[in-house]
Amino acid sequence: MSADILLGVFYRYVLVRPLPWAEDLGRYLMVWMALFGVGIVMHHKGHVAVTICVDNITLRARRMLLLFSKILVLAFGFFIGYLGVRLLVEMLPQISPTLHISMWWVYFGFPFYGFFLTVSTLDQVVEDIQQLRP
Repeated sequence: MSADILLGVFYRYVLVRPLPWAEDLGRYLMVWMALFGVGIVMHHKGHVAVTICVDNITLRARRMLLLFSKILVLAFGFFIGYLGVRLLVEMLPQISPTLHISMWWVYFGFPFYGFFLTVSTLDQVVEDIQQLRP
């Protein structure tokens, strides 16, 4: 993405011949990077959390609350995956005017992210349920 943006800036301001596809490619790559980044951070349990309330409850209640939050994330991932597939079906005939590629490739990140988030969170939910058992 950085190379694309640098190339676009170079062509626009140095050669004074802007590349028509550089902005769109940068935008699409930014969306893909954000979706992959969120999925990877979720997989490694690296999201920022304010834990002042959670730290003051019992260990069992804390685990139950974290399990509930992960179930909500699981539902969100499934929902994003489902809506992403519906979006792909609708975008199938569209072509990007500057890149001349199917918009399917652009929007494929959403169902992929939903699937990745669902599988990753499901793994964490199973692990948390095993920890709750006495």
